Amino acid sequence: MTVIGHNHIRRVESFDGYEILAHPLPGRDDRVFHPGESEISCASVTYASHDVRIARPTGIASKGRMAILMQNGRGRYVLEFYESLLPIATALLALPEREQYALAYTIYEQADECASGARAAEAARWADAFVDGRIRKRRSGGRRYVHVETPAEKALRLS
Repeated sequence: MTVIGHNHIRRVESFDGYEILAHPLPGRDDRVFHPGESEISCASVTYASHDVRIARPTGIASKGRMAILMQNGRGRYVLEFYESLLPIATALLALPEREQYALAYTIYEQADECASGARAAEAARWADAFVDGRIRKRRSGGRRYVHVETPAEKALRLS
């Protein structure tokens, strides 16, 4: 499970079961960036509605995992991933508070965008397969199995 590849973003009722390592910019007013605070920004940008926390899951089988907790107008969401290959927690926690917030927010949004793209691509694959007649259904042992054949498999089956 990597940060961007196979992520697991899920909606939760509360953030119980997570040890909060950092809560960058906890105040809503701190998440509004006004002009003049940096040389490249000339307009105010607000992230006041997006609360981000960096945490570790607690409990069984949580070793080596990390989580970014996001609370916004849609609800509370958790992005969990393994940090075995990259020392993400160490790098995030070493940054100043604003950079922590920005990087954690960016990681979460990128993972969410990749997951949305993967869902859309899979839906398109199944839609194309339905139009081409490449969806195969079978039963075995009282269970149903459905899969999409490739165009080459369809050609082989029809020959």
